[in-house]
Amino acid sequence: MKVLSSRRILRSAKVCAAAASAVLLVTNAHAGFFIPKGSTMAMGMYTPSESTFEVSYGLTRDTSIAASVSRMSDEKVTLTRLQASRLVGRVFHEDGIGNAYVFAGPLAVSGNATNGTRYGVHGGVWADYETRRIYGRVSWHGVKASAYRSSEVVAQAALAPYLADYEDIASWGGVQLKRKNGATQTELTPFVRFFRKDWWIDAGMSVNRANRKDLFVNVMHLF
Repeated sequence: MKVLSSRRILRSAKVCAAAASAVLLVTNAHAGFFIPKGSTMAMGMYTPSESTFEVSYGLTRDTSIAASVSRMSDEKVTLTRLQASRLVGRVFHEDGIGNAYVFAGPLAVSGNATNGTRYGVHGGVWADYETRRIYGRVSWHGVKASAYRSSEVVAQAALAPYLADYEDIASWGGVQLKRKNGATQTELTPFVRFFRKDWWIDAGMSVNRANRKDLFVNVMHLF
């Protein structure tokens, strides 16, 4: 009986470990700040007011570094940033996981609006929670370089219509709220998300008055 009980315990532990690994593979691949150690992620994002290209690398399971270039069309400036991100909290539930990150680094701002190149810093916080059916996150990002300052708050909520395995194409429907300092309205963007293994694609269109019909596209690939 003792041998049988030990075998059952070992089998149960293996099942739990496999289940936990499956959840981590699916959920963490969606959480934009999670980059496996030794992996590289390329990300491209476009809206009519902003376009960004970023390359990130996972240094450890808790820390990643990144370099990015953003063109702010409405402000006529270009932001070049270096960044380090650190996982500061993680909560496991039966079928989901929550993460909290901090990130910061130096940056350079150039363009007509800044009258040359200005140097400064940027940083922020990011928190997300995900199961195989729901996803939510909120983040704040601030930039300061000489007379140029900017900040924004972004919140996302998404729901998956079906349970997808890691090998399948997972699809989500959601909404994004984005508020920049000085903006007269909060940008409201319904979007769809498709994810499979090392690809992640978001696409949507804003519906609030100031940004109506503005296209939003975000593509990530993990190498």
